[in-house]
Amino acid sequence: MMPSRVVLYIDDSEDNIRLVTRMINRHPGLDLRAARTGRDGVSMAIADRPDLILLDNRLPDCGGAQVLAKLAADPATAAIPVIVLSGDSDRPTIDALLAAGAADYVVKPFDIHGLMAVIWRHLG
Repeated sequence: MMPSRVVLYIDDSEDNIRLVTRMINRHPGLDLRAARTGRDGVSMAIADRPDLILLDNRLPDCGGAQVLAKLAADPATAAIPVIVLSGDSDRPTIDALLAAGAADYVVKPFDIHGLMAVIWRHLG
């Protein structure tokens, strides 16, 4: 049996968390954990050291760039790839988050197969 790869999803939307949970659960070997605020997400990332982080850009307590900065500043999380999932499709926002350290950027609403391809690409 293949060891589980842990994916942390940081998003305040219960609907988005349910959708991504259903999507991830179809793939044996992936284990999804969820946080609903940037603060909780960073704490979970430091404690659990997931293999990949999915990050909503608009959280109730901070923005995606702040979360990326906190993850990059901690040696425990600096190397974890972060894929931003956001409804923001404007180029300056995308470029700013990629420059801030995001490994990839997927615009919501996303295509499930396309998002899974991005996830697997970053998980190796």
